[in-house]
Amino acid sequence: MTRALAALPDWPAALTESEALEYTRVSVAQIKEWRDRGTVRFVPRGRNGAAIARRSDLDAAVAAMFESGSATGTDGWFD
Repeated sequence: MTRALAALPDWPAALTESEALEYTRVSVAQIKEWRDRGTVRFVPRGRNGAAIARRSDLDAAVAAMFESGSATGTDGWFD
């Protein structure tokens, strides 16, 4: 499922969890892991307490996945 470049949204500087999932394309479990480790911090904002995270933190977390090799998910396959 590929979107045309022109169809991609202009992402805001801070995203809700559902927006962060769409933006990063990682799993809910990965977002939870980042939240638990403090890699990405979601801060409650607004009347309903919707939590938002900085897009730059999400970018850094995704980049770290590729630097550590965990983005492939194959680390233990060939032991």
